[in-house]
Amino acid sequence: MGVFDDKKFEELDWISQATEPIDSELNELLEKLPDELAIDFNTYMKLIGDRTYGIDMSLDTVIHSLLQQTPSNEFDVDKLSYNHRDQLKKCFKFEASTNNLTINFETRSIDGGELKLIKTATTLDEDTLKNMLGYEGICKVSHIGYLESSALGRINEIMELLGDCQTGLRTRSYRRKRHELVGRMQKLFKNNEWNIKDTGLADKVGFWIHDYIKEGNLAALSNFCRIKVMTHKGQPIYSMEEVE
Repeated sequence: MGVFDDKKFEELDWISQATEPIDSELNELLEKLPDELAIDFNTYMKLIGDRTYGIDMSLDTVIHSLLQQTPSNEFDVDKLSYNHRDQLKKCFKFEASTNNLTINFETRSIDGGELKLIKTATTLDEDTLKNMLGYEGICKVSHIGYLESSALGRINEIMELLGDCQTGLRTRSYRRKRHELVGRMQKLFKNNEWNIKDTGLADKVGFWIHDYIKEGNLAALSNFCRIKVMTHKGQPIYSMEEVE
């Protein structure tokens, strides 16, 4: 395959190629989690782990614990953002058979009824995924701190490649440039101008921009330019061959 070929898109079935659904690694993580989990005392203790600051059990802590217990060579669960964890949390609920459940540490039991974790959705809906496109990368760019004056030229390079950044290019203020750059990125992903159909890949655009502006990372610039070239093919973008 060529440098600018999209391997993931080529592997999609014809229905997916026709409908162009947004893909996300969160759906793969969601698939790994159980549809239903009965929570007895031993399960409860396993889910809260070795915590010393409390014994409460929230959806967030349960889902994070389950993901940590699910081996994966692809994802570092501990690096999931709060936004990602929040989206996964919305796909689950606790279901209790009564309102009188009691955790009895003396008998090591949950008394008064049964408690379950129930998966309420097997995939994140399309609107949720649309709103997630580029979000993590934009946050990364918006939090770029102090920069040397030499970095201003790199910001201008990125804005010229993005286009529609005239105000940012004219100003000499770094803060104003960053503000305009973030605004342009938000507009780009809100309208999905580049037709990127993978939330992880969309986030990488912002990560590459950050690494080039902040560190002058040429591999990051190369990857950014590669995906910009791919937009001219007129098809959805699910993956690309990156350089290290």
